[in-house]
Amino acid sequence: MRRVSKNSFRTALSALPLAAFLAGCGGGGGSSTAATATTAATTTAATTTATTTSAATAAASLATTGPTNALTTTSSTTTVLPLEVMGATGTIVTVKVPAASGSTATKLWMQVNNLSYDNKASVQINGGAWISLTNAAVSIQGSGKYYGGIGGGFDTLKLTVPITGGVNGTNTISFRFNGSDGVSSGYRVLALNLQNSSGTSLVASTAFTQDDPTAWVAPETDSANIAAGLALWQTATLTDSSLTTSTIQAHCMDCHAANGSDLQRFNYSNYAIVMRSQYHGLSQAQGLQIASYIRSLTATLGVPGTHCRPWNPPYQPGPGLDAGDVKNWTCGAGLEAVSDNDIDTLNTIFPNGITKTAIAPAGHLNAREIPISLQLPDWNHWVPHIHPKDAWGSYFTSSNLDKEYNGDGTGTSTYNLRAKLTAGGTAYSQQKSGSFFQDIYYWGVEFGERFAPSGWGTPGAYTIAQQQNIYGTAQWQLIKSWELAQDFNLETNCPIAWTTEGAPASKLEARGWCGYWRFLFNVSPHMLNFPPANSMFGSTVGHYTKANQWYEMQLLLNPGNGVHNVHLPVDWQYVYGVIDNLSAASGRLEPARNLLFVTKGAQEMDNGVGVANVNQGWTTRDTSPLDVWKSGQSGIWKGTASATELAVVNAYLSNWTDVSNSFNINVWARITSSTEGCGISIRELCWSDYVPNTLEGPTPTLTNFPTYAYNQISLMRKDGVDGSELNRFAKWLNTAYPSGGYLSLVQ
Repeated sequence: MRRVSKNSFRTALSALPLAAFLAGCGGGGGSSTAATATTAATTTAATTTATTTSAATAAASLATTGPTNALTTTSSTTTVLPLEVMGATGTIVTVKVPAASGSTATKLWMQVNNLSYDNKASVQINGGAWISLTNAAVSIQGSGKYYGGIGGGFDTLKLTVPITGGVNGTNTISFRFNGSDGVSSGYRVLALNLQNSSGTSLVASTAFTQDDPTAWVAPETDSANIAAGLALWQTATLTDSSLTTSTIQAHCMDCHAANGSDLQRFNYSNYAIVMRSQYHGLSQAQGLQIASYIRSLTATLGVPGTHCRPWNPPYQPGPGLDAGDVKNWTCGAGLEAVSDNDIDTLNTIFPNGITKTAIAPAGHLNAREIPISLQLPDWNHWVPHIHPKDAWGSYFTSSNLDKEYNGDGTGTSTYNLRAKLTAGGTAYSQQKSGSFFQDIYYWGVEFGERFAPSGWGTPGAYTIAQQQNIYGTAQWQLIKSWELAQDFNLETNCPIAWTTEGAPASKLEARGWCGYWRFLFNVSPHMLNFPPANSMFGSTVGHYTKANQWYEMQLLLNPGNGVHNVHLPVDWQYVYGVIDNLSAASGRLEPARNLLFVTKGAQEMDNGVGVANVNQGWTTRDTSPLDVWKSGQSGIWKGTASATELAVVNAYLSNWTDVSNSFNINVWARITSSTEGCGISIRELCWSDYVPNTLEGPTPTLTNFPTYAYNQISLMRKDGVDGSELNRFAKWLNTAYPSGGYLSLVQ
């Protein structure tokens, strides 16, 4: 590929109107561009595609996400992916692809990022009618179809849409951005192909090439423009969206990392940065300066890894992830690590066949390297859409939630985290309680327990607007937590910090986040007490997908390192129930991901503390084998081979009974007061004379471990669970509850 000189680029750009600048939106470039774009003169969708002129070639090289983003040209024989269909209403990106049997095409296959609402996009084949992409018109492939499809829980989808009009030879395919919803400024086509009725792809893979961000060049490299870009990033007044002229209080640095490192690390293209700048009311020239500033960060932050792209979900788990540079861990293992089959997770948990040893509570599963079939949120869905300044005004700016982050606002706090990390360096971040661990916990408390502005609303009955405000504030605290982690090397320092907290060496994570506060867990809309049936995520399944994604993120970044405290930093049993909520809403079962979560919970509890201190040690609440079985073949394991289910359940049950039998029953913490209730949430054992299926105590309920276990053992036996293991389980229960009649279950 040939570079275009910076001087020729500057000269060409200075003479171009905005329409010409937009003419390169998409994947190709050069004088014989493979992708061209135009913007409709009105909000009515455009039906023609502008021709990229020679004068626009240099500008187009900024305006695309492909190699032309690097100020290079490319051969017209290939289409450079992804295509960034971004900009004003009616923006079109067109590609030409060769298909010798194109006349047999019956559908267009695509992988699309941020197709976040119906009718956001349309496609056109060889100048035919535009086809709007809606859930009714397309077929979603893979597991994304279970989670709401377009506008659902997955940010990137694979789909097909029926088409006609394919030709043998060169086919012209156009993609249109139909308009913003007030949040989005476009979408990306990551892959595409024409397919026949059998699903055979008709365009050879050699017709496509992938963009290489390492070849990108900044629009400007002089210090003045870079400094101007930084100033704009920090202080420019922004409008809420392209649909309004009303301004917002937040600046770019408020919703992103303060220094813009997130856009650099995730390789947002120059074009995407300029388009988003214009979406928020800045000029083309200002957007170019911001892009120049972001590109300049590579000199100090390093070249991002291969998975560092806007569509790859941060921290998505996958094999080998720990071997890479910790700076790129945030980029995850890529969309390719997301399986469409939940059972694939078992192959990583049990690489040598299903054994007790592989899931032993004394062991340590590395969840970061175990792929799952749940796609996590991409970076666009980490960034808050409403900053707390704009949600709550002076209530936020006068709060310690604001003050303790960076000293901003008029709160009463005498410290802020950025200043203390800057002054204290590594020592501060690695010290025992009384230092960073304590400070970051209380910063979490400022939102989780003390933040209640006027207009907050009623938990469980929040309006959509209230949900958006609350969720944006939780995301703001999360993204600033990410910022601190990146700026101060916390993902490396935190394992050392956990050691000072007493983490057993066998439970220590190789990388992760510090502190007991649940900065990821608490972003979950379920944890925020949003109403599932009236969710800002559009549906019950969207609500529970998002809840599970953030709980999964907590598991990956900070499971507790064997020194958890009650329900911090993970409330384990709580999650097991929300996995069930998602299965009920989606109709898709996830026994393997559920097993991973329960096993990690048991491993966190088997930490040497024992059973006298149930706030930190082994409990029946968070380790129960019933949470792995979950009704077996008539429940979570339905559709999975019975032999597989039984091997897993037997292994876990055997491990659980081994650990529970290792403790003298008289040492276990137990309810002794008549004022305490025996319910699902208790970590102690119930009264020693408790009889299952009886209502006792001040808040009588049958929703408790001894009753549930009594009622499930016979069902587990019918399902085929190993009889000897069930006998051991029943005998332990009889030891714990001698009046319970558990020996009647022994066969």
